[in-house]
Amino acid sequence: MHLRPLYPPGKRKALKLILVLILLLLLAGAVTIPFLWESSSLWYKFGGDKRLLQTGKIAGLFAAVLVFLQILLASRLILFDRTFGLDKVYFFHQLNGFALAGLALLHPFLVLIPEGIDNLPIGWKFWPEMVGATTLLLLVIVIFTASLKKGFIPYHLWRIVHRPMGYLLLIGMGVHVLTVSDSFGQDVPRHSFFLVAGIVLLCVITHTFRTIRDALRYFNISNISPISDKVISLEIKAPTSFSFAPGQFVFLRLIGHTVSTEPHPFTIASSPDKNETLQFMIKKCGDWTSKLDAGAVFKAAIEGPFGLFSYKARPVASHMVLIAAGIGITPMISMLRQLSTEEKQPRLMLLWSLRRKNEFFLHDELRNLKNELSSLEVHLLFSREKKGRRISCKLLGNLLPSFPRTSHFYICGPEQMMVETGKNLQKLGFMGKNIFRERFSL
Repeated sequence: MHLRPLYPPGKRKALKLILVLILLLLLAGAVTIPFLWESSSLWYKFGGDKRLLQTGKIAGLFAAVLVFLQILLASRLILFDRTFGLDKVYFFHQLNGFALAGLALLHPFLVLIPEGIDNLPIGWKFWPEMVGATTLLLLVIVIFTASLKKGFIPYHLWRIVHRPMGYLLLIGMGVHVLTVSDSFGQDVPRHSFFLVAGIVLLCVITHTFRTIRDALRYFNISNISPISDKVISLEIKAPTSFSFAPGQFVFLRLIGHTVSTEPHPFTIASSPDKNETLQFMIKKCGDWTSKLDAGAVFKAAIEGPFGLFSYKARPVASHMVLIAAGIGITPMISMLRQLSTEEKQPRLMLLWSLRRKNEFFLHDELRNLKNELSSLEVHLLFSREKKGRRISCKLLGNLLPSFPRTSHFYICGPEQMMVETGKNLQKLGFMGKNIFRERFSL
């Protein structure tokens, strides 16, 4: 295994600008269609009614653009990951879904106002409109089930239906757009639609091919053993050609007697230059992870790596603070292991919050890292013990007086903890642009 180079901040910023400009260009092009290529439904509308109908069509076309974007955001494109980080891409996917739903619901409302409630397009004669209504209903179902996936719908069942329903949305949207309005019977709108659809289709095919290729390459599991009451260590003998940056994650597809084979994201705990195996520290916190025991699984497929939660994604700061809660220690261990192999080492502090002392593991690991990293300070916090401490603004202020305001902070843990810690650090005067978070859930 070896270290994977990540795009530097300047290159990522340029790519972000280019991608945003492409999206804005597509939206601007959509705005022009109801004006430059009027459909026959606009010929006999005037004044406010015509403006409402044009606005409704623009809302629908914006929704169509966002459907294409939604498919791309779900496709784990390497370009998107290396530019934004996959955890942020999936966050954008969620936000885009709500924006898409709002525009899709606004579209029929604005289109029907000029026509009046008595002229609802119902029946086989209006089959393009009926396809649009069915697609809208499917969109509402997709978003509703996605909002219920945590705690209500088992992940493996949700995953089976979510992606196919997304492709059905794409097909339904395409049929509706191309048939409901004669604007797309004209060359420029029609050719533009097929060009965008072709690019999206190519990306989907590429993603599918890569997923199938990775799913068919299995590697032996060299060790699976408990390292605490609720955490196991899983080690995979990966090929020497495999590369990653410390702090990145992969999707694991495990093969065994008791686990289903859908992929799950896990952060790599190993160091690219220090370890011969890929190690994962997995907390037993659900139906799937609770079945991971010695002998339960024997092979694994790997897709990735992904993410930009790594000090290798930016110039190394002179001072770094790693703040973890619970199993959020995993990317921190990967980064500390890698730093221990490098000549240039920043001043380091690790804050690790656990609920109780019996949850603490990695005793020997942290002791060895302190020997290898001369500047490393380790602070363990046990929030539910008697006189326990939490990662509060006061605690951070007491621990960080000698750290400059330009220090880099890496935070991994529950969402609320990361948000509050980030706010507290900014209250203390640290720069928000140097505070980096890793979301658990994708």
